[in-house]
Amino acid sequence: MKINFFTQTPNFKSTGRNYVAANGDEIGCNSWLFRDDLEWNKLAKYEAEHFKNRDKVNIVMFAAADGSEAYSKIISLYETFGEENRNKAEKFFPIMAYDIDNEILKAANSKLINTCLSDRLELQMKSENYENYFEETSQKLDIPNDITLQRQKTLKAKDILTGNVKFSYGDMFEKIKELKDNSNTILMCRNILGYFTNDKIEQFVKSVSTALKTGSLFAVGDHDSKLFDIQKCIEKAGFQKVLKNVYCKI
Repeated sequence: MKINFFTQTPNFKSTGRNYVAANGDEIGCNSWLFRDDLEWNKLAKYEAEHFKNRDKVNIVMFAAADGSEAYSKIISLYETFGEENRNKAEKFFPIMAYDIDNEILKAANSKLINTCLSDRLELQMKSENYENYFEETSQKLDIPNDITLQRQKTLKAKDILTGNVKFSYGDMFEKIKELKDNSNTILMCRNILGYFTNDKIEQFVKSVSTALKTGSLFAVGDHDSKLFDIQKCIEKAGFQKVLKNVYCKI
């Protein structure tokens, strides 16, 4: 199946979605809280130490989907610093999260998120009390063409999450040109590059290398390496692997 790179695939919550692109391609895509291609807690601890002398750290996410990735990031940082040092996490926020799919942006900005049982189990394992971040609600989040799984529950994100991320429309090939870095950026572009042709992947990685300065971080996902040697490409562009799917500009 040929993927048109102008139609970036939106990653939907743990339920998943069969997304039909503008060129007619049907693409199966999904996302969920604390997706296991990142070591979330280990990464947050690394970031806390790596950027300890920085007053501000900018987190930028492309293909941000329904908010599950941004929420995972916020929770992992807050939990890493702990209740007594929670203010130290504030320099990482707000996260700037972009997607080109208006339907999923509407879902992200609704403050609602659809969860399955495994999501809620992950929340319990990754936080002291996930009720600090989400609350029960009678509201329902209906996303067109979303595939509903059994035991799904809609949760409402609290202000500690929604107040620390801004969901906006943006094409990553254009937004990367606007990025202003001072060796204080965490760029997350996970599980989207794998849908592009090899030359487009190389083009984007080169743009990332140009945009990021020494010490900034670049994160990808497992899907990005399935059909392409993304690690070799990223390292060739001037990065060093520091954690699973995470690279530091050198």
